[in-house]
Amino acid sequence: MSEDLIRSIEELIKSERGDVGRLQDILTTIKNGESISFEDHKYIESLVQSQSPSNPISNSDNMSGDTVKPMNVADNIIPELNSEIPNPEVSEREDVKRAPIKKYASVGIVVAIILVAYIGLDVYAVNNLQFRPHHGQQTVISETQLAIKSDVCNPAYFPATFTKYEITAFYNTDEIEKATIAGSTLSPKSAAILDGIFAINKEAVTKIGNQNATFDPTKATITTSIDAPIFGFIPYTVDKKYPAQEFQNRIKNPPPGTFDCMY
Repeated sequence: MSEDLIRSIEELIKSERGDVGRLQDILTTIKNGESISFEDHKYIESLVQSQSPSNPISNSDNMSGDTVKPMNVADNIIPELNSEIPNPEVSEREDVKRAPIKKYASVGIVVAIILVAYIGLDVYAVNNLQFRPHHGQQTVISETQLAIKSDVCNPAYFPATFTKYEITAFYNTDEIEKATIAGSTLSPKSAAILDGIFAINKEAVTKIGNQNATFDPTKATITTSIDAPIFGFIPYTVDKKYPAQEFQNRIKNPPPGTFDCMY
């Protein structure tokens, strides 16, 4: 069905019947595997039906072109020829109709490129955020919670926005403690001091203590996660996992490039 339709459209374009620009757009849509509208389908169908055998110029007509026709016959032919002469005003209106469509299509492509680039830059900046404990006084909130602060750096050349940063410690599968840092928006190549809460899971700690077993550091793991809404509402999370000993070593002896911002 598509191949027959393609051939029909190509024949219409070749014979310059109908709106050639519109037919070219319809042909491109079909070749791209996309569906055409009902109006376009009816438009093609009407052009094909109007292309009757009597309309095309036959070879016999070409052979008899040199013969002298009576004056009354020539008079009858003149209106028919005039009906096939394109009307400049109609062609101009059709060009004006097609121009906005092409304009909007170009604008849509540019907007799509900008959106993709924005998302890519935002995700890149969030992935490269750097955190470290802030050396300052901590406030006791309760027997299981502390008010803490964290230094955060955005080393990228693009702004980065995140809603929260979490560090969670596990022993086997039990969550034993968590630090949650409030989110913010950081300008390119800038740092900030953010507030947070450090909380201990009292039940998990008591459970481990009641087991009367030696603490095995190889069973402890640390996970970090950054929640960042793209465009303000699309959730995006960056998760990382470390052995507890490796994470502690990174905190005590941070490698170069761990925190690239200067206050």
